[in-house]
Amino acid sequence: MIVVVFISVFAIVYYINFRRSRKRLYELADRIPGPFDYPLIGSILLTLGKDPLELVSYLMQLMHRLPSPMRAWLGPFLLVVVDRPEMVQDILSSPDCVQKPFMYDFFRISKGLFGAPADTWKRHRKLLNTSFSPAVLKSVVPKLNAKAEQFAHELNEYAGGDCFDVHVLLARYTLVTISSTTLGTDLSVEKRAVLEEYSSNAIRLFTACFERIYKAWLHPEFIYRLTPAYKEEQHRMQLFKQMSRKIINMRHAAAAENKAKDDPQDSEPEDKQELPKAKIFIERLEEISRDPNNNIDEDGFQQHIDTMMFGGNDTSAQALSNTLLTLGMYPDWQERVYQEIMEVVPTGHISYEDLTKLTCMEMFLKETLRLLPITGLIARAPVKEVQAREFTIPSGAIVLIPFLKIHRDKTIWGPDAEVFNPENFLPERCAERHPYAFIPFSQGPRNCIGMKYGWISMKILLCHVVRMYRIATDIRLPDIQLSLSLVMKLNKKHLIRLEPRIDVR
Repeated sequence: MIVVVFISVFAIVYYINFRRSRKRLYELADRIPGPFDYPLIGSILLTLGKDPLELVSYLMQLMHRLPSPMRAWLGPFLLVVVDRPEMVQDILSSPDCVQKPFMYDFFRISKGLFGAPADTWKRHRKLLNTSFSPAVLKSVVPKLNAKAEQFAHELNEYAGGDCFDVHVLLARYTLVTISSTTLGTDLSVEKRAVLEEYSSNAIRLFTACFERIYKAWLHPEFIYRLTPAYKEEQHRMQLFKQMSRKIINMRHAAAAENKAKDDPQDSEPEDKQELPKAKIFIERLEEISRDPNNNIDEDGFQQHIDTMMFGGNDTSAQALSNTLLTLGMYPDWQERVYQEIMEVVPTGHISYEDLTKLTCMEMFLKETLRLLPITGLIARAPVKEVQAREFTIPSGAIVLIPFLKIHRDKTIWGPDAEVFNPENFLPERCAERHPYAFIPFSQGPRNCIGMKYGWISMKILLCHVVRMYRIATDIRLPDIQLSLSLVMKLNKKHLIRLEPRIDVR
């Protein structure tokens, strides 16, 4: 009895002191509207018993009913949902709001650009930015064309037949492409089954990591390690890292071979040597990792590669798969995209300069990303109080920015916000909207480092495929439900049919 009383008194005193230490946070939180929350557990009951599909639908309805910003409590953690574009700009452009919250650690890549602490991220991002400079992007265009052309011809196997899931093929394609253009390694020598297993395993791994976020009882690491989910995560993480380790070993082997071939006597005079070429991501990473001041250990080096592989593989595969699906849904728009391609580059490889002329394709891509976003939401953890219009976001809060809601907000996109219409991205309409009303790759200093690379690679692939095939599908946009995950998933496979436009033998 004495022990119970002692524990109860201790808990009460601890809770009172805990509240006092966060007095400012509670004061500012009270000024932000939100749903009813319970002591200790906050608003967590709102999400209990809902699977990822139900959660997206429920949260969308909730956000459309409540004002913005919206407050919610996840246990002791204050969540502030911000979906007004002008406030989103205040958040994402603030130097005090580039830190990501603790939940990003669940993905186990906290030394890469995706989840690194703000100070580490700032240093490494600045050093790695040059690996996606215009010079580098231009240099990879020929290789992107070669891979896309090869992929388009491989699709001939499926042309004229039944529906097939194009995402499986694109996941393998984007993995090979990202590795050859940014990681200096040709993975096309690997067996198809090995590449497909890597992509499938990575998707399942990070989907499970994401689901841990809204299961607050699994947040404490010591509890999570007791669950079967942790054991499965460790198994999948081991499989996931095998590919980056293979790339590192291949790079080491190639470097040793080149070193053995080098002969100082064969070197040209200094005045005749070529200018240094622009370094791709892996070359720049190898260069900066040799400087001990940059604090990139072996594990950090591998995590940078893991981040690049998953970020460039699953996101690009999903975006391209979604776009081929929507091209099949809207044949009139598909024909407009095709005619533009035939006007700009009817045959051969697509040049870097050609890409800027594909305005109809870009509008179509953007509309697909608006209604079927790759990322449903992102989060930031302000290290100081941040002023977002009339609201002060306290330090210690977690700011959630729901792209899915912003991209379908009728106050921004009009009464037909749920209707697929690429004309939403006509120049005159874009000029009328806030620039942060559409940010599929995030925005501000901590946006996606490979954003421009992503646009280029997607356009080149679409040129080669649409130029050779008509795309059809039986799926309609209202049939699709989105599942909340690190990369948004559909409730349906990407089932399309292909009809050759030309003889592709």
